[in-house]
Parts: sequence; C-alpha cells; structure tokens
Amino acid sequence: MNIWKIAFILLVVVIIGSIGTFFYWITTPAEPIVIEETSPSPEGNVLTVNATKEDFQAIANTYLKKAIGGKPLPLQISVDDQVVLSSEFTAFSINLPVRMFFEPYVEENGNIRLEQSSVEIGQLQLDPETILKLLRDSVELPNWMVVNPAEEEVLIQLSEIPMTSGVRVRAKELNLAEDIITLEIVIPKE
Repeated sequence: MNIWKIAFILLVVVIIGSIGTFFYWITTPAEPIVIEETSPSPEGNVLTVNATKEDFQAIANTYLKKAIGGKPLPLQISVDDQVVLSSEFTAFSINLPVRMFFEPYVEENGNIRLEQSSVEIGQLQLDPETILKLLRDSVELPNWMVVNPAEEEVLIQLSEIPMTSGVRVRAKELNLAEDIITLEIVIPKE
C-alpha cells in the first residue's frame, strides 16, 4: 500500500477521533456543584443603595473586568428585562456568538442566583446545560461567579467580591421589570 494512502487514512482517523472526543466532552452531563458559603454573614452598619439597570450593569462589568486582571473581557453582562451574558466560543476556527438569558433571584444570604431561561448560539441548537458547561470550562471567571450547569444557573456570590476596608455587598431586591434594584452595603464596625 502506498505511504500516502496510509497517511491519509491516519489523518481521517485523527480528525474523526477529535470531532468525536469534542462532542463527547460537550454532551456528557455536568456534575452538580456544591456551593459552600465561605465568609460569614457581614455585620456592621448598613447603607441601602437603590440602582437602575444601567447602574447595575456598569457595576457588574467593572467588577468582572477588575477580577480578571486586565485580560480581555471574556464575558459581557447586560441588564434589560433579564440578565444577559454574552460571550464568544471558538470551535474549529469558527467564532460562535453566544447569548444566555437569565432570570435573577435574590437569595436569603444576599447573593444573586441567575436561572437560565434561554440561549442563542448562532444557528446551533444545544441544550442550556451544555452551553453552561462550555462556559464554565472555557472561560476564566472570577471565583465569586459560580457556574452550575447541572442546575442551569449561575450564582453571583456578592459576599465574596473583594472590596476595600472589609466592605461587603448583598442584594436586597431585584425587580428588573420595574427597574428596582436595591443593594445593601455593609460597613464593618471598627
């Protein structure tokens, strides 16, 4: 047999194996993530702040940009009637724009839980768990932003965002339909 035929067959096997491995990787179910609260509930003087969707969007993107330390921003957060996370995935040298839509909920501890409601990824139809798994595994996110593909949610741990002088933030209310966003700033007592 000709050496070129053998090389061609080996190349085809490698390409098919790579594609198969990629699809196996993105379609395997994600394991649920157990989220442990590491810092105690902040105590101190509380300052209540009301913000608009535009203010909240600007603050979120600023802290995300600060957390990744000057690297290109892999994810853009926008706030309208839902929270939208926009990013781009590269697969086989093709850039795919991704928009993930979330309904925000305030948890008892003041963190924000984003439950995925829909996904737009070019012309592809992938389930939300797969998209969140790709996001978790391919985009370097700050430690206070936890992606849980099995539950189709993203947890924003406001209490874990590093701030100066021990100041902590917790959400009180997120009503995007009426543009009511209430945050509490907890300033520790000296």
